Amino acid sequence: MLINRKTTLAVRCPWCGNISTNKLDPFDISGDDGITAKCPCGQDLFTLKKRKAGGYQLNISCIACDYEHIYRLGYKELWKTNLFILNCHYTNMEVCFLGRETDVKQAVERYEREMEEIIKELGIEEFLEDDDLWSESFTRFLDSVEKVNYNKELGKNIVDLIARDPNHSK
Repeated sequence: MLINRKTTLAVRCPWCGNISTNKLDPFDISGDDGITAKCPCGQDLFTLKKRKAGGYQLNISCIACDYEHIYRLGYKELWKTNLFILNCHYTNMEVCFLGRETDVKQAVERYEREMEEIIKELGIEEFLEDDDLWSESFTRFLDSVEKVNYNKELGKNIVDLIARDPNHSK
């Protein structure tokens, strides 16, 4: 009997903004280097490798805070879970979805809808049409935001932004 242990991993590229979906198999991750997935734009999205102490280590370049996060995952989280969501350590924003392909696809679609709602609420949808303006605006937005906290209440997402003094600059 052949058991399918493949998992799907979806992550948004912090450089171009596209969400990339990758199908992984436990046999793909061999050796000390593991695997590194690249975005179609050419940038590294994540590295997944086995840990000597057991389990796996996932390094992700985070779109929310511009840092690289290191997650330690067990076999169950990576290969046997229908859906497992990883959040940014600093903003609590969802940055990675892994699990069964259909569940990951649904989570990404939900995430995209929520992001569109947030963008509309902030009134910045016109910036998204111009890639250079979007990139510059999003970078400035992330620089000015100290904390983004997603609270799930009654099925709604409430975004709480605590921004620095606008007169303050780096």
